[in-house]
Amino acid sequence: MSDWNDRRDEMLGEVYAKVPDAGCKGLCQDQCTSIAGSRREAQRMAEAGFPIPTTARPTLREYNRTGVAEPCAALGADGRCQAYEIRPLICRLWGSVQGLPCPHGCRPEGGLMPDSEASQLIRRAKRI
Repeated sequence: MSDWNDRRDEMLGEVYAKVPDAGCKGLCQDQCTSIAGSRREAQRMAEAGFPIPTTARPTLREYNRTGVAEPCAALGADGRCQAYEIRPLICRLWGSVQGLPCPHGCRPEGGLMPDSEASQLIRRAKRI
């Protein structure tokens, strides 16, 4: 199983490499909520001691209605991600995609990734 997980991690790394760097300033702690990742991403986070759901809780519709979501388990007391190197794709997309712009002005040098490209990466990560 370890060889298969290593290969899946390698494939996830290939997906992650396609996300432009937003130049994060570390100001978005209030956006770090318990958002679902792929099964392998959730497994990696759980193995590191930071469980995340594989299905969104609350649903996006509920979150938009209530504005309440549980903070991510990897969010440290200092407001920084304690699992930054293995963070899921959705976290990597924040601030780098048209539909997920950073409210603090962080932007990739070459501009925001189109939502359609981000959706393709999300589908690919879920298959991994």
